[in-house]
Amino acid sequence: MISRCLYGCLSLVLVLATVADPPGTTPEGPQGTQPERVGPADEAADAESLVETWARYAMPGPHHKLLERMAGEWSLRVRYRMTADSPVVESEGTCRRKWILGRRFLLEEFDGGELGLPFQALAIYGYDSFVGKYTSVWVDTMSTAMTASQGVCAEACERIDFTGRHGDPWTGTTRASRGHTRFVGEDRHVLELFEAGADGREFMILEITYTRRPPVE
Repeated sequence: MISRCLYGCLSLVLVLATVADPPGTTPEGPQGTQPERVGPADEAADAESLVETWARYAMPGPHHKLLERMAGEWSLRVRYRMTADSPVVESEGTCRRKWILGRRFLLEEFDGGELGLPFQALAIYGYDSFVGKYTSVWVDTMSTAMTASQGVCAEACERIDFTGRHGDPWTGTTRASRGHTRFVGEDRHVLELFEAGADGREFMILEITYTRRPPVE
């Protein structure tokens, strides 16, 4: 991520430097011919277009407003099962999401209570303007992996559908998963995660209901 940002910034600087050659320089083309020069107005337009393009990529945009609905303090009801035939384990917990890095990303601190073992997690949510998708990275106390997913909004952006893959230690392979976050008003949303079982049939492995906590007086 850092290298991509640095590459983009350096590319922009180099392009702008190329657009605005310093006075007195006359680079020659093939066989010593003088390349065609553009006028000051064209140079300014090209530079402005490049800056505008970079700003659209680098700055938060309209899609980040959907993530605003996820910010704040939340009470959780967590329901989880390992397989389609496993009993459902339930717990209650809390979650806090706050904006970071100039409101480009949401940082989540997640405490899911007891799901057989204490379950804590961290996540980062964002919208990648380059690929045009919502993104997330998740880490928790039940794994040493970082799980990434990408998604798009559906149903007039009342739902975010996402897909991802994660390692399966029992089979030694990676498994695909899909899910969605459904917004139920401004003070509640529900995350549902699905995977395929041993028989290939999909089942819901995880459900988390987020209910906004009232402000502390």
